[in-house]
Amino acid sequence: MDYGVFFGEKSVGKAQVTKQGLYYHVICRCDLSGEVMHRLEVCCGEKRVNLGILIPMERGFGLDTRFPVSRVGEEELTFRLLPRHDALDGRVFVPISPEEPFRYLARLKEAFLEIQEGKKGASLPLEKPGPD
Repeated sequence: MDYGVFFGEKSVGKAQVTKQGLYYHVICRCDLSGEVMHRLEVCCGEKRVNLGILIPMERGFGLDTRFPVSRVGEEELTFRLLPRHDALDGRVFVPISPEEPFRYLARLKEAFLEIQEGKKGASLPLEKPGPD
């Protein structure tokens, strides 16, 4: 099934989605200037999933990826582009060292690998304060 990909209110490309067992396979192609890096986000109801940064491809920018259906559900999907820097707002970099235990194992589902100043680490969302 084909879906429009939007940057704000403007349609800038399409995402072709195929359900393969328990996974969605997404092939996204967009017509962008390349001046700013963009990430693709899929939304289904209240769930939002960052699918990654678009890279240069034939006649524009795109992304080919697979992800579990369970991450967003099986309702109507919408796709939008966001500037790359928005993905890092409200996140913290936690260095990963093979000599030390990693204290954030329970939060790895929300993490992605990042490299800062030559060090590998996990980019995690900031913890929200709990009720008092």
